Amino acid sequence: MTGQYTTSEPLLRLFIDSGPFVALYYKDDQHHREAANSFAKIAENGIRYRKLYTSDYVLDEAITTCRRRTGSHELSVRLGTDILASKSIVMLKVDERTIQESWELYKDRDDVKLSFTDTTCATLAKAHGITNIFTYDARDFRPLNLNVISSL
Repeated sequence: MTGQYTTSEPLLRLFIDSGPFVALYYKDDQHHREAANSFAKIAENGIRYRKLYTSDYVLDEAITTCRRRTGSHELSVRLGTDILASKSIVMLKVDERTIQESWELYKDRDDVKLSFTDTTCATLAKAHGITNIFTYDARDFRPLNLNVISSL
């Protein structure tokens, strides 16, 4: 089958940031079309990444940002429900150790305009051997030694 990847290919892990989730649900987002195409490929098993991850902090950020940008409670609830119900995305939890490591990273990196959520993403990615991140915030994550993927 063209465009489909098999399980015999190497296990590649991908962390998904809040931007692609928000862009998927917010039709006026500049990245909406890219996000829709990328998530369609995920649904069709048309990507090379075998394990997909996000985090509880990303979930929070995505729901909050969606509500703020769209003004729609219903749309933000649908976004959150879909992420939580996903069978293909592993939800990583920010624990005390992650908070402490992320806080140190946040304090040390005044050269990069990171949010605290961004530092938790980087810390979780490192802890789980993830080197690729699906995001539209390249300037935030490249300095943290993550391979930025903006389209799948």
